[in-house]
Amino acid sequence: MVDDMGWSNIGCYGGMVETPNLDRLAKHGVRFNQFYNGARCCPTRATLMTGLHPHEVGVGHMILPVRPLPDADPKNPRSAFTLKTSDRAQIPPAYQGWLEEAIPTLPEMLRTAGYGTYMTGKWHLANEKPETWPLQRGFDRFYGHLAGTSDFFRPANLHRGDKPITAKGERFYLTDAITEEAVRFLKGHFDGVKSSGDSESPNDELTINNDELATHGEKKAGSTRAASRPFFLYLAYNAPHFPVQCMPEDYEKYRGKFMEGWDVLREKRLAKQIEMRIVPEGTKLAPRPKVVPAWDSLDAQKKKEMDAIMATYAGMIDRVDQNIGKLTAFLQKSGQLDNTLIFFLSDNGGEAESGPFGQFEFENLGQYGKGGNKYGKGWATLSNTPFREYKHFTHQGGVQSPLIVYWPAGIDGKMRNRILSQNAYLPDLVETCLEVAGASRPQKKEGKPVPRGDGVSLVKVLRGDTGPIHEDPIFIEHEGNRIARHGKWKLVSYFDAPWELFDLESDRSESKDLAKVHPEIVQRLDKAYTDWADRVGVIPWERARSYSVYGGAKKKAKK
Repeated sequence: MVDDMGWSNIGCYGGMVETPNLDRLAKHGVRFNQFYNGARCCPTRATLMTGLHPHEVGVGHMILPVRPLPDADPKNPRSAFTLKTSDRAQIPPAYQGWLEEAIPTLPEMLRTAGYGTYMTGKWHLANEKPETWPLQRGFDRFYGHLAGTSDFFRPANLHRGDKPITAKGERFYLTDAITEEAVRFLKGHFDGVKSSGDSESPNDELTINNDELATHGEKKAGSTRAASRPFFLYLAYNAPHFPVQCMPEDYEKYRGKFMEGWDVLREKRLAKQIEMRIVPEGTKLAPRPKVVPAWDSLDAQKKKEMDAIMATYAGMIDRVDQNIGKLTAFLQKSGQLDNTLIFFLSDNGGEAESGPFGQFEFENLGQYGKGGNKYGKGWATLSNTPFREYKHFTHQGGVQSPLIVYWPAGIDGKMRNRILSQNAYLPDLVETCLEVAGASRPQKKEGKPVPRGDGVSLVKVLRGDTGPIHEDPIFIEHEGNRIARHGKWKLVSYFDAPWELFDLESDRSESKDLAKVHPEIVQRLDKAYTDWADRVGVIPWERARSYSVYGGAKKKAKK
């Protein structure tokens, strides 16, 4: 999973970033063009790790924040949780700010079916207590950061297992390290090395070089030991989440490629998506937001600067694809690739939390160890082509995710390279993994009943079933932004705004509100949404916003 990547950036979804490895997975797998994430980083992760809605597992809004310590040694950066569990004692459980320990996680459930479980990358589901960290939540080994974001060159929240560590190496880059450690874990798995929470690691240096990435496993391909115990790997890249930082060579690759600007490039991208049948014919571009100026109104220097920040963002995605290529090459040499089920998705739509031009110093771009903060709403609008809105929101630009599914041993050969239009969402991925693994969700954990999952396994669809995945409506809520999706109909609203209704068969970019034309559909889906919200613990945002982990959360929690 990648972080904050708009759905249309990669090649097989019409984008300009060169992603040959992802494109290859799509060509030999399937792509969904109506798959929904959770609209924001940690709500998506909460569902992906449990198959339940974020409110059911304690992540109705966000996770307790982690901040770098200002007085830490620059050569050994450190961070800490700025709120404690005790600060949230009076907060409703649905908004507590960490993944509830009485909820079983996917790796915990897969362990019962004999799986080795490994994670590298961004966790973003913890509090200050190690009971909420990856090793205690079902993973045999972990390398990554607990926080919601990280510097790519000097991470302040890096852990191996439960141990804080310091990144080393003259050309350390977090995306590379996430993959290299994942391969190290799998190498140990295939070689039958017993896990001990990574405490056996003699130092913090990475132990797999590029030659080993390409060649390990040739002598063991198809070995009984490797095949007898399956594995689950959660590869949670921080890229291209801010800070926007890429390796210099990736930056140079994309300099000048975005000089046509967001207006022309959006039109070209939509035309390509229609030609690829990623979106239906007749799909229109959502209007450029008023806060984003026309590209042609910018002077030459501003265009040059904006091209540079988008080149940085593109370079981050390119680096992810390079690393996915390393991982799949390792699996191929190990004889495991064809029988490995791979999902690729983004945790939310493109991020637009800054102004139209982003936040950066032009002279810092393209330099090792430096970069910018955010790339701006102008480029986020291109990233989400052709949709409305961005991360945080439940209009298509916020919740629409690319989803590639690759599994040669399990996907019907006639299905390969197909684009699937059935609507699906995050809980379905967990149900798919449970069915494939022969695992199940327990009814109780720690003496408490476990909610049932609303997801539906995608296995039938991967084998050719063309019927709808969901007979009943599906729902998402974040910060009062909400959605009820049933068949072709999508009911959606902003916080404290009336419902809008769209026919997504004919209007994928949500341009024609039909709420007044079909009041009976609005009424039916509104009731279904209200029933769901009551069941899973959604609290209206005008009250729930006081439970935010940001701002005055500690003071409010003590009232």
